[in-house]
Amino acid sequence: MKIIITETQNKTLLKRLRRIQEVRDTIEFQMEVQDPCNFEDGDEYADFCIGEGISFFYGDENYEREDDTFADEDENEDSGREEIEKLMSEEYYGELVSLWEEYSENCDDEDDDFEY
Repeated sequence: MKIIITETQNKTLLKRLRRIQEVRDTIEFQMEVQDPCNFEDGDEYADFCIGEGISFFYGDENYEREDDTFADEDENEDSGREEIEKLMSEEYYGELVSLWEEYSENCDDEDDDFEY
C-alpha cells in the first residue's frame, strides 16, 4: 500500500510533531528542576511534572511563555489538547513514577542535593 502525503498535509504533520516535541521538552525540563523528594508519592510527582509542562506549553493562566515559537499559529490549536495530555501521560507517567521511587529512597539523607 502506498501512502501519498500532500504538501499541505506534510506541513500540518510537521507542525503537529514540532508542537508535540515542544511539550516533551517542557515536561523534561520539569523532570530536571523538580526534586522528587518534595512530593508525597510518584503519582503526585508525575501529575505535577506533566501538568506543569502542558500548562506552560499552552500558556494557561499564570503561565507566560517567554518565546513566541507558535505565535503565528491558529488560536484553535487547543482543540487537540486532550489528545496531547493523554499522549504525554502515556509516554511519561510510568517513567516519572519510577524516577520518584528511585530517588525517594534517599530523601531523608542529610545531603539535599538532587542530581540525576
